[in-house]
Formats: sequence, C-alpha cells, structure tokens
Amino acid sequence: MHEIMLKNSNFAPMFLSIYRLISILLGLLSTLYSMQADESPGMASSTVAYGKIVRFTDFPSMHVKSRTIDVLLPNGYTPKQTYPVIYMHDGQMLFDDAHTWNHQEWGIDEILNEYEDSLRPAIIVGIWNIDTIRRSEYFPEKALSHIPEDVRNAFLQKELNGNPMADEYLLFLTSELKPFIEKMFSASNNPQDNFLMGSSMGGLISLYALCEYPQLFGGIAGLSTHWPGSLIVKDSTIPKAILTYLDQHIPPSFAKKRIYIDSGTEGLDAEYLQYLDRMNALSLKHGYDVSNYQTLIDDGAEHNELAWRSRLHIPLSFLLHHISLAD
Repeated sequence: MHEIMLKNSNFAPMFLSIYRLISILLGLLSTLYSMQADESPGMASSTVAYGKIVRFTDFPSMHVKSRTIDVLLPNGYTPKQTYPVIYMHDGQMLFDDAHTWNHQEWGIDEILNEYEDSLRPAIIVGIWNIDTIRRSEYFPEKALSHIPEDVRNAFLQKELNGNPMADEYLLFLTSELKPFIEKMFSASNNPQDNFLMGSSMGGLISLYALCEYPQLFGGIAGLSTHWPGSLIVKDSTIPKAILTYLDQHIPPSFAKKRIYIDSGTEGLDAEYLQYLDRMNALSLKHGYDVSNYQTLIDDGAEHNELAWRSRLHIPLSFLLHHISLAD
C-alpha cells in the first residue's frame, strides 16, 4: 500500500491512538496507526482500475456492529484539494467479484475510470453490510409508524429481528464515519458535495438519510430501490407507508437536493414500477424538476449488480457532473 498523506496532522495521531485502543479492546490485531507506513498490516489494499483503496477492517462504533469500510481515493489524490464524497451501502459489492456472494460487483472503479473526464474526482466510501441485520439497518425506521399495527408487528419480528436499526445506522454514518472520513482524508464537508448511493434496500436507506439529515447531504441515488421493503408482505401496505413518510419529510425543492431513482423491468424490479410512478408524482408535488430529480426505467434489466453496473454512469453523472457557472 502506498503512503497516504493525512489532511489533519494534529487530529490523525489522536484518532489513530483512540482507534488502536478500541481495536485492542475488541481483540483486533490491526490498528490505524500503521496508516502512515508503506506496508500496513491493519489495512488491506485491493487492485482497482481507478485510484486506490484504503481498507479499515472492524471499524468500531458506539451505535452499530463494527464492519469493514473501504475508501476509494481518486486518481491524483492530494490533501491540497477537497473532494466530494459518495457514501455507498453494501460496500463489499463494489470492487471485487471474486469475494462477493453472487460473484458480481458494481465495478465502480472501472466506471469512474471510464468516465473520469466528465466527472468531478470523488472519494467513494463503501460501507459493508452485515447480512443478518441488513434489512433492520436499511429499512426507514420512522416509516414503521405508518404501517397498521398487525402488519407492523409481524414485519418487525419476521424481517427486522424485532429491532429496527436504521436510526442507529444513520447515527453511525453521520456522527462517527462521516467525521472520520473528513478528518482523515481531504473530503469536503459541504452538504452539496456529500451524497449517498445504494441499490434495493440501499436505495431506501439513502432516501431516508437525505430526509433525516438534509443538513449533511446534497443528494442520493437509489438503483432498483426496493419499495416493498419486505420479501414477505406482498401487498402495498409497506410501500404506502414509505411513500407517506417521504411525502412528509422529503427536503423542499428549493433546498437544491438531487434525487436519482431507477428500476429495471424484470424479476424483482418488475414489482417496483407502480411505486416508482408514485415517487415521481410525489417529487413533482414537492416542486422537483429535471434539474434536481432524475428517474430511469431500464427496460429488460434485472435486480443484480451487473444491471446496476451497466447504468451506474448515469447517477454518477447526475451527482458528480462538472459544475458550471449556471449551476
């Protein structure tokens, strides 16, 4: 691993020491202290087509279970420049199909490399999920109050392990991970430079984060957003609850947030189209137009990483296009 220059030399050693202490207490062998060394036993580096990856294994949290965080730094990364950041859920699915459960990946490094000339260079933060609690962490927690009690209770027990965790997950993201990224790397803290992206349930948690923390984020992209929220409840009860929450909390259009939502038409994605129509209508109701809301139906596309990879350049261009004086 190449040497990484830290943005804030005063903060970095202090945080590395704290992280080392926490890691020892958790029984970890690796620490962040080795970050300034060429060979870093605490962080593994993957070969990527664009930039380079810094990996933090067992990143600690007071709110959620520890997990791996991958940080993709752009080509030519320098602390002398600040970069926009995209926080991406299901981080283990982004770079290496040799180790994903379905042997597919988003290939975001290859897409960024291919479209480098038309995009602002950005830092990508891949937040790994924990499979056994993924739905608990990604389902918009406050939407539960809009679900009838009998359906809500069954959904909670059968699919959320009796413990909705989205609010805690967002506390981890906003109060622990995001400040860390902004101190350790040359990441912009301007809300208009901070975005979230995910697929399926990752699309839901991205929308939820924008609604709950509009002061921190400037936009989201949800690919094949899983409007049903459930794999068991087959009627419209849960998506109606999600859309009701969004109707009440979506940031106003004058806040200049950017929202990208899409869907395929095959497999699981075929169930999303009616709710995508409702989301489009909701956005229009709240004053969004083509300048800050983009939607796409990818005809023939299924619900998998290969499909998302094939159209990933579209939301990336929407979020990271070069800014002109007219913007």
